Amino acid sequence: MSKAERSTTILAERQAGWFNRFTFRLLWVGSWLFARVWFRLRVVNPPRIRGPFVVVANHASFIDPVLLGVAMRQRVCYLMTVLHFRSPFLWWFYRWNRAIPIALRGSNRDPLRVARAVLARGEVLGIFPEGGLSRDGGMLLGNPGAVSLVLGDDVPIVAAHIDGAWAAFPAGGWPRPKRVTIRFADPIRIDELLPATADRRQRLRHATRAIMDRIAATGAVQSRESWLEQRTA
Repeated sequence: MSKAERSTTILAERQAGWFNRFTFRLLWVGSWLFARVWFRLRVVNPPRIRGPFVVVANHASFIDPVLLGVAMRQRVCYLMTVLHFRSPFLWWFYRWNRAIPIALRGSNRDPLRVARAVLARGEVLGIFPEGGLSRDGGMLLGNPGAVSLVLGDDVPIVAAHIDGAWAAFPAGGWPRPKRVTIRFADPIRIDELLPATADRRQRLRHATRAIMDRIAATGAVQSRESWLEQRTA
């Protein structure tokens, strides 16, 4: 992780100042107008709870964090791989929005500490549990490493499915005037999805599958895990 990415981690751990909060509201309004006009953003069943909670969603476009934040109507601190921070156009936005960079290799102890500090402040933590961008718009397999960051935190989890973002703004492409729809499930606790007697490794495997299935069900699609299970049955 670079020096700039480490400084971003430190920044995310701190409470946002008044200027950052003020400029966030201004940028949110601009993003909302752009999303509504250019992407014709449609939001179904937006969360009616306030933080702390964790929102988990599929990930097919670099614009997903922006659209999800617009749909949520509240600030989201995202856990994102360091690759996002190396984009020449969006790294400044992720840093300013207090996103938390996750290393692709090695320890992520510091990001985990920061993520828990975000929840302790009563804020919203955003995670894309696939751990990477879809290259065809379909859902990827869930990444247990990403899910492990919230396993054991007694906060509500809200699943979201983003439909149309890949067609609207594919990786390596330009924004297109395509409709994007974001659907939210009702909040649940992760323990509601897990067997009570499983050890941590089993709980992590069950949690990853349950979260990916819930995201898929929210969008009325099939998770990659379920698809592979049917193929091998």
